[in-house]
Amino acid sequence: MRVSFAHSVGFLLKKTVSSIGESMRLISRGRHHARFAFGDLQVISLRDGYIDMPPTRLRDEEGRTLDELPAAVPLAGGNLRLSVNAFFVTDGTRSVLVDTGASDNWHDPTMGLIYDALDEAGIDRALVTDVAITHDHEDHVSGLIMPDGSEAFTGLERVWIGAGDASVFTGRLEPLRDRVVAVSEKIAINDWVTAIPTPGHTPGHTVYEVRSAAGRLLVWGDTVHVPTLQFEQPNVSWEFDGDQPQARAARAALLERLTQPHHFVAGAHLDSPGIARVTASGDGYALEYLAPPIG
Repeated sequence: MRVSFAHSVGFLLKKTVSSIGESMRLISRGRHHARFAFGDLQVISLRDGYIDMPPTRLRDEEGRTLDELPAAVPLAGGNLRLSVNAFFVTDGTRSVLVDTGASDNWHDPTMGLIYDALDEAGIDRALVTDVAITHDHEDHVSGLIMPDGSEAFTGLERVWIGAGDASVFTGRLEPLRDRVVAVSEKIAINDWVTAIPTPGHTPGHTVYEVRSAAGRLLVWGDTVHVPTLQFEQPNVSWEFDGDQPQARAARAALLERLTQPHHFVAGAHLDSPGIARVTASGDGYALEYLAPPIG
């Protein structure tokens, strides 16, 4: 059967548009993880669990507690329920794990599930050589050490963290100090991951940009805590933002950047699995998850 040139072009165009639409796509999932194809890379979301926080943690531009929450913000027993996620990115040979969850430092049975998530996803912890930490808070860095006090990643060579947060490597984390790479400026971790300082939540808060043939993925820590509120109202801050005006400015810049074509976000406190695209919407932004939440 002969196929016309116009038909061929139309087919190719349709195929190209389709491939762009699927530039980040879910390929499998389990109870504690979800695996995405991202061009020539794979991104695996790892669920460490969740934490419940009072709504009084939210702040307006003057630093005051919010008077009232929009109806769109769900509560669990009167509290905000925040997912806690980490992300493993690999090209099949090299890998980077962004954040590590809470281990047993949060003293909450709803947390510390990252080791189960890694096992479920078939990731050998002994082969993890690079861990990139978004910031020094317990629910992001503590998983480097297991509840029994042993190192979670026995093949670990480098721990990347913002220079302003590098002092966290004392006490239980002290054995890892000689492997810490303090990030003070934009720096490449490998050919496809770049560390970008975004201070505000903490002095060393860092976002990791992942580049593939399909686009850009920004992996952030505490840029957004309450996705049902802070995309629509990005000026709302969090009580534990060390410098709230700086945190707002960093969030605004990142959200605007994410509206570009073929840009995606992976967020530590977005609803698990926490991978989404962002669009402009009115005076704020809208979030579109690429996979339904993990229950």
